[in-house]
Amino acid sequence: MNEVLNKIADIIEDYNTSELDGVKLNNHLKMLTSYLYYIETIRTEAHEKFEAVIHNKVKEGFSVARATNEANVSVPEMYKLRRLLESGYRVADAMRTNISFIKSEMNITPKNY
Repeated sequence: MNEVLNKIADIIEDYNTSELDGVKLNNHLKMLTSYLYYIETIRTEAHEKFEAVIHNKVKEGFSVARATNEANVSVPEMYKLRRLLESGYRVADAMRTNISFIKSEMNITPKNY
């Protein structure tokens, strides 16, 4: 998981620090969304563990709030993955917007009357 998160960080760093052409930007977007899909599968597994902890703690007599706190301690990657995925999807949206802007600039042709 950490290897994929590092690859995502590299893509975002390259996107943030350099002027990318449309082809490279499109390749970055493709790689980023693929990595986000992979991380989403890991988040799903963590969510199942998280929910299981809550369920078991409530069965033991804990309140839902206390069980949720226990689950946050037992499955710390849940919070991290939730925040990282949210940010990753925002960067992907920004890349899509950039690609659209590049396409619209390509379609603007000067009028010679």
